[in-house]
Formats: sequence, C-alpha cells, structure tokens
Amino acid sequence: MVIKVKQEEPGALGGYALGIFVLAVTLALFGLMVQYSAGISLSASNRTAAFYRQLAYVPVAFIAGFAFFRLDLDMARAWRVPILWIACGLMVLARVPGVGVSVNGSWRWIDFGFFRLQASDLGKLALVIVLSHFLAVMQRHTLPNKFPLYRLRDRKPFIFTDRGWIDCREGFVKPVGVLLGIAACIAFGPDLGTILLCCAVGGVMMLVSGVRWAYVIPSFLIGLGGLTVLILNWPNRLRRFTSFLEPWEKRGDEAYQLFEGMVAFGVGGLTGKGAANGLQGRAYLPEAHTDFVFSVIGEEYGLAATTLVALAYLGIFWCAYRAMRHTADLYRFNVCLGATLFLVFQALINMGVVTGLLPTKGISLPFISYGGTNLVIMACMVGLILNCVRASGQPAFEPKEARA
Repeated sequence: MVIKVKQEEPGALGGYALGIFVLAVTLALFGLMVQYSAGISLSASNRTAAFYRQLAYVPVAFIAGFAFFRLDLDMARAWRVPILWIACGLMVLARVPGVGVSVNGSWRWIDFGFFRLQASDLGKLALVIVLSHFLAVMQRHTLPNKFPLYRLRDRKPFIFTDRGWIDCREGFVKPVGVLLGIAACIAFGPDLGTILLCCAVGGVMMLVSGVRWAYVIPSFLIGLGGLTVLILNWPNRLRRFTSFLEPWEKRGDEAYQLFEGMVAFGVGGLTGKGAANGLQGRAYLPEAHTDFVFSVIGEEYGLAATTLVALAYLGIFWCAYRAMRHTADLYRFNVCLGATLFLVFQALINMGVVTGLLPTKGISLPFISYGGTNLVIMACMVGLILNCVRASGQPAFEPKEARA
C-alpha cells in the first residue's frame, strides 16, 4: 500500500526546532537559578555547592546535545548492539562494590573520581535507539494493512507489504524482549522508577508503531500483577507506595518529605516568597535540590512559575509532535517519539510525585533537578529530537526495510 501525505514547509519545521531548543535552554538556565537559591543547607560554606557543580556540567551537556544533534542516526543504528551491551554492562557494573557507589541503599552510580555516572540513564538512550530500530524493521509485522499510525512526507512513496495479520513473534515478542532486557539490567540498582518510566515509554512507542492492543493489554495486566506482588513483598516500597495516600497522618515518618514539599507549595502561594527567600528547601525539605526541586520552585516563585515550567514541557512535546509527524521514516519517527516521551514523562512523574498525585519515587525533573548525568542525558534527548527534525527538512528517502 502506498501512503502519500502533504509535506511540511521547511520554515515550519525550523520553527518547531527553534521552539524546542529555546524551551530546553530556558529550563536549564532556570534550573541553575533554582539550584543557587535552594542550596543544600543553611550553612554558608556549602549553600551554593550544588549550583557550582551543576554549572560545571552545563558546557558538557551543550557539547553532548550538539553531538547527538549531528549524530548519524544510521550509524548509531548500525552500532545498536554495542550500544546496548555497553549500556547494560555499565548498569550491571554499578552493582559491583568498589566500582559502583551506593547512595541510600541504591547502586546506580559508577564513580570515575572526578564525576559520578548514573548508569541507568544510559539505558534510556540505548532503549530509544535499539527499540526504534526493531519497530522499524518489524513494521510489516506490526502495522495493519489499512493505515499506519503515523504520517509520512510525500516525495518517494513508502510501501508496506499487504498483510492481513501480525506476526506476534517478530512484531511484539522481540521488541518486548529488548525492553525487558534493559529493565532487568536497571533492576540491579534497583531503580523501580526508571524501570516503570522505560516500560511506559517503550509501551507507547510500540502502540504508536502499530502493535495491536490484543498483545499489549494482556502484557500490561501481567506486568501490573507482577509489580503488585513485588510491592506487597517489599515492605519498604509498600510503605512508600501507600504513604502518599495519607501524607498528613504519616508526615512524621514515610510521608515526611512529601508533607514538607506540599507545605512549600502552600507557603509560596501565587507569586512565591522570592528567590533565595524560601525556608522549606534549605531547612526542612530533604533532597530539595534533587527530586523535590519543584516544591522549591513553588515556594520561592509561586504557582505562576510552576505553571510556566509545566507549560514549557508541554511546549516541547507540542513542537516535537508537530515535527515528528513528518519525519522521513519510521525509525527516525520512533527516535524522536522516544526521546520526547522520556523528557515529558519524566517531568510528569516528578511533578506528580511532589504534588502528592503519585507515590513517592526518586525521579528527577529534567534540566532543573541537581545531577550532572541527568542534565547531560536530557540534553542528548533534545539533540536526538532536533536531529530527527533536521532530517525531516531534507529530501525524502526510501528506507532499506521498505525496499527489502
């Protein structure tokens, strides 16, 4: 079947790319302001320590983002197996004492002396590249013979084989195997939040690429049942999972961090107390500069600022969505989709946690939370998005999988 659609104007694609870049840079700069004002404690000697360490990673993030913007995605696709093995190997090495570093009982970091690498974040990049390849190669097994769930530009028509059935093994089992393999390596941490994030992103990528609901829904129910059993037999996680339901009753125990974060929102009101005038983030709220930095924004800059931050992530999603509909092939479409979902879903989960809408889990706020690896990886995701948008403005081509 031949699919023909109208091509997007190059100027419009450039506008989307500019919007994504400006919003990402704005969030990163605002994150530096928040890190400076939040501090780590009331001690004058280390109040700005997080700010200076975060500032040191800004040029690294910019270089990494530019490198992924200029990256040859076909070359990355060809090197998908080494990329996958390196990411999985580093996640396993993070669990080895002497190589990995344990923080609050979790083994997620590798200490290189001058910096710490959060290995699970590399799994996100590997998942985007490897899973996008599988879904592109298996498109004839995943897409129904009526109409795909994404649009292609018109110049050279994209041809799908006319099949009235879907090969479950090729179109579903193999992509799920890639997803579960990466999730299993992340579990060495353990990092339950990142596992759920990867599963959410991977599941959406498969659905959008055309995998049938008949395969996805039973798998989702099985995974939900397994997660329920895991939480019920993991007392610490069970307490954290249920504490968000009653933060006022458990504010002196498991829900202490959530309670203090919600107090920060209430104290800030509409316009906030002003930069560096917040007390919760420096005196009462643990890890205010990392996972609960959104509460610091609410206290110091108010509801107006938190709304603008949420709208910034929404703006990145909207610009990427408008551009990805006109990508040249399914592989680049899924790369753009996966990178966008990782950025937006991570922001949604973080904001849901600190506002008490989701169970407490250590998920950082992209570009704003403290953490060099988080900043660099999110810059790489933006680079991938812009890379795919740039390819959309180039002459269309016929992917090898379609010609085979």
